[in-house]
Amino acid sequence: MNSTRAYNGFNQDSTACTNEYGVAMTMSVTAFANNASLEADPLVPEGLTEFAAVDLVVCQSKTAREAVEKLCGIIDKYGSSESNIAIISDQNETWYVEMYTGHQYAAVKMPKDKVAVFGNEFTLEYLSDYEDNITSKNLTKLAEEKGFAVHGKNNEINLFDTYSGKEMTFDYSHRRTWMGHQLLSPSNYSADYNLNAMYHLCFTPDKNVSIEDVCQIIRNRFEGTEFSPEENGRIDVRVIGTDTALSVHALQVFPDLPAEMSCVSWVSTGPALYGVFVPVSNDCLNVSEAYGANQAAKDKETFDTDHYPYYVFKELNTRCLEPEDYQAYGKPIRAYWKEAEHNMFEGMSKVNKKAATMNDKDARAKYITAYCNEKQTQAFNDGKVLLDDVIWTQNKNSKTLKLKLNPETHELTGEKIEIPPINITLNATKYKNIPEAPDEGFPFKLPFT
Repeated sequence: MNSTRAYNGFNQDSTACTNEYGVAMTMSVTAFANNASLEADPLVPEGLTEFAAVDLVVCQSKTAREAVEKLCGIIDKYGSSESNIAIISDQNETWYVEMYTGHQYAAVKMPKDKVAVFGNEFTLEYLSDYEDNITSKNLTKLAEEKGFAVHGKNNEINLFDTYSGKEMTFDYSHRRTWMGHQLLSPSNYSADYNLNAMYHLCFTPDKNVSIEDVCQIIRNRFEGTEFSPEENGRIDVRVIGTDTALSVHALQVFPDLPAEMSCVSWVSTGPALYGVFVPVSNDCLNVSEAYGANQAAKDKETFDTDHYPYYVFKELNTRCLEPEDYQAYGKPIRAYWKEAEHNMFEGMSKVNKKAATMNDKDARAKYITAYCNEKQTQAFNDGKVLLDDVIWTQNKNSKTLKLKLNPETHELTGEKIEIPPINITLNATKYKNIPEAPDEGFPFKLPFT
């Protein structure tokens, strides 16, 4: 929003983007190249930045490979001002791109039977491990000539050791990479974190991974480990489910739908921990009034929960984050949103299936838009109700006097007051509702008011 940009001084940042050809891209992961590679090929101050890359690339690409070539071509011509990581997909393939220095990069086509999880760090090692790749012209030549190349198996250059290495591996990022591997493949990765362990880019999960699994990983705060802020009071840990996010996205691509309706951006405005992911299809004509609202720059310090979803979900996160608040408020709220999201994940698939049978593309777009907008509006309204319940209960209970009183003598009993979980009266089954597809040939009207 303009208010956020005015307050933080940020440029406009397209964190995630999809288009009508089914191309989806995200490039909001900053990583870190080592000093030797940056000295050999410095970053270009006026070069490409993550603030400009995503919509710039996706708006002129019809396939994932073409998008990779566009991205790399921009770096070839203008250089890069940052070290970043991008993921680019279409209905047929997914590409992973590491951008190391001013002009050096490596992109690999991902295997279809693997998963990848990474924090703010490079993890690509050998190009030979992948079916296809696109690299900068001097990727290996520069490293060889400048003397910082590191070779590994079969004397092949190890890109991780060459352009990043353990000198650029930090707990801040590495713990999140480890946690992702632990969550998806506990049979293959130790439950004990190791800063020196190599967590490979691609690995086999213990079971198939759903969009629901992905959204729960995004919320992870190292629960059940020694690094949990809530369970062990750690204030020195960068968790996955941070409470400072302006927005969070999960991009889902359906391989068996018409390209112009094949992508769904699941969007959480504000932190996702106690927020909710709502759908925005690439076939949507618009978003709901609340999710499309743009707070003016002059209102940059106005915390407005009446009109903007970001503030509602940010406030819910703040009020539910402390350990004692989690049991009373956070846990039941997360359970409610989990059920609501489950219903929306299923509902979006059903809507897409119905929409795919419609010959009138305009009516189809209106149908999909109606569903997505209605769920966005539901989520915003429910968020306001939940926030009101939390505020009411928190203000009703003392933050200072936390011992029970004898009702007859009013003496302190020494027994601590335990606030029971809030009773959520909202009904998450309403998120199962999907509109009927309009009959062929009839003018389509939005089924929701």
